Amino acid sequence: MSQEGTALEESPETFFARFQAHAVEVHLFPEPWGSPLLEVGVGGFILYAFDRGAPPAPTGRVRALLHGVAREVKPWEGEAFLELMGPAYRIGGKARPLGEGFYLLEEPIPLLLYSETPLPSRAQVHLWPPLMLFRE
Repeated sequence: MSQEGTALEESPETFFARFQAHAVEVHLFPEPWGSPLLEVGVGGFILYAFDRGAPPAPTGRVRALLHGVAREVKPWEGEAFLELMGPAYRIGGKARPLGEGFYLLEEPIPLLLYSETPLPSRAQVHLWPPLMLFRE
């Protein structure tokens, strides 16, 4: 949810349907028993994402959306990057507005992002944990 308490999604299924044009192929590793976090391989990175799909999570290649909520936004002029900082990710790269506070960070991985602060065309974003994964 955003800070004002407005829901960003009605359900995982409707959220995926709304943004499915931005879904990418990812590799899901076997789910640790009882863990809501999945290991996700995408674009040469291994990420940890909260699974928003119905259990059990599949293993192997699936179409999915990686989604984050911006905690802090700054302009960014350097190379695209992605790093884990404690329980949250920090990512920098090219951002494309999708409307209603949503953006697509196109590099270094496709990431659907919600931000209450407008993003510059190249942005550095510190995300609120957890990173979320919506899947078909």
